[in-house]
Amino acid sequence: MTMTLDIPAELEEAVSAIPGIGTRMALYLRHEAQLEQARQQRHSGKARAIAERALLAAQHDQTTGFDWQASFTELEQRHQEITSKL
Repeated sequence: MTMTLDIPAELEEAVSAIPGIGTRMALYLRHEAQLEQARQQRHSGKARAIAERALLAAQHDQTTGFDWQASFTELEQRHQEITSKL
C-alpha cells in the first residue's frame, strides 16, 4: 500500500532531515494497527454500536443546545426528593 501524506510547510525541512523516516513511519503504523486490532477485540460489535449511537446523540445534543448541566441538576433534585421519602 502506498500512502501520500501532506506535511505542513513549516515542518517539511525538519521532517526531511529525520534519518530513516520511512522506517519510522512503518513502525508507527504497525504499532497503530496492532492497537486498533486490540481495541476491536476488546469490545463486541454490539458494544461499539451502542457507544457510536451515544456519541452521535451527544453530538446532536451539542448542536441543538441541550443544557446537560441543567438536566443533571434536575436529575439530582428528583433523586433527593425520592430518597428523602424513603
